[in-house]
Amino acid sequence: MSDPQHPPSHHLMRPVLWSFGEGPTFPGYTDDTTWNGFLNVSVGIGIWPYVLRELIAGADGDAERIAEYRGMATDSSMVSISHGYTTSAVDAKWPWLFPDYPLATMMPIPATWSEMSWRHEAAPSFGPCVGPMGEAAQIWIDYADPAKRDVPESSRFTFSRRDAVGELTVIYAGDDYDAVLTHASIEALACSLSKRVAYEMTAEEWQETRLRNRTTPDNVCASHDFMDTNILMLEAWEAERGNALLPGGERERFEDDLERVNAAWDIATRCYLTASEEGARFDAWRLTGRAVDGLRAAGMDLAHDDDGDTPGRIYEPGFMERDLRQWVVNVSNTSHAFDTLFDAEAHLWSVFASGEAKEARPLAVTAAPIRPVSPPREIAFSEQEVTVTADAIERRLEVLRQRAATTAEASSEGLFLEESIRQLAGARDKLRAATQRP
Repeated sequence: MSDPQHPPSHHLMRPVLWSFGEGPTFPGYTDDTTWNGFLNVSVGIGIWPYVLRELIAGADGDAERIAEYRGMATDSSMVSISHGYTTSAVDAKWPWLFPDYPLATMMPIPATWSEMSWRHEAAPSFGPCVGPMGEAAQIWIDYADPAKRDVPESSRFTFSRRDAVGELTVIYAGDDYDAVLTHASIEALACSLSKRVAYEMTAEEWQETRLRNRTTPDNVCASHDFMDTNILMLEAWEAERGNALLPGGERERFEDDLERVNAAWDIATRCYLTASEEGARFDAWRLTGRAVDGLRAAGMDLAHDDDGDTPGRIYEPGFMERDLRQWVVNVSNTSHAFDTLFDAEAHLWSVFASGEAKEARPLAVTAAPIRPVSPPREIAFSEQEVTVTADAIERRLEVLRQRAATTAEASSEGLFLEESIRQLAGARDKLRAATQRP
């Protein structure tokens, strides 16, 4: 029985991976003819909806052109994208690692995903995003034919998230690729927000935020104690989605966007902005860093053999060099340069300092020890704690209300301010109600 998503190749075309020059990589077929140097391709009717989305996104709202695109699909099992499109072949790494994987049965791969395939694994895999400590999310796309999978009964798609020590948690396992794309976009938004928070905060603020979040109520993030994190969410949204978060013409779509934002907030707070045991060690280690004008003069063994010295930062343990505008981490025979200090610290910790610190002495975490977060209905507050926390929220609410008064209600910032005020007011009311229970 033929698969309508990936039709049989009796049409004498060869399978190919291709793109419009940028954007997603699509699976398809080609007869190797060209138009103005661009490769003529065709796709199966099951892949066509993903191609159509990309064409519509690039049509700039041109209704006539969009109608033309929608009319390209006929009763045929193939849709031709030729003689007028800037299509070109894409050379990917995964086909070399999985030579028996039929090329045309791969799913469309967003341009923002990285290849993570490894030859000893059962299927090709891709990375949609990475958390602030290098916690790489990963998506496996197994063979379309269940008989070719290591476990024929297993799902075709598996999406997992890593924690700070590399342990995987399965977020989605199933056969719905649209569900995979939705989970991946939400995770990428959470990662983008978390990184922006990390870049904006001092090491002390970052440590305090992540420790406070161990015991904050649901829908509350301690990052708001130090900055207006909603503005960073707006920036993350526009960076990941390519458009501002505005109500527009489709109310249902806008509500769906807000649901994604709230889901990303929850993931960011729980998984990236709350300190795990390893995360707390990393945060404490960052505080040992100090800037020096000369690493060699401070006793560090630099990788280069010249007699010169270089500025940088020294940690307990580890060090990194400052090279013009980048931070350079040299460990063993590897060298990596980073634009931000936080990313350089996360790399140095993961490849060297974490293991060395375990062998030496435990890093002191100066704030409260880890304790499990109870469900909100079971949290017991003293009247003083409630009063102090509720007053802090009220002060924050006043700041947000003042800003909202001078912001257009329909703008993306105005909408976020409205939602922030609603959520913070709800959290304040919950805290005050906690002391009134019998």
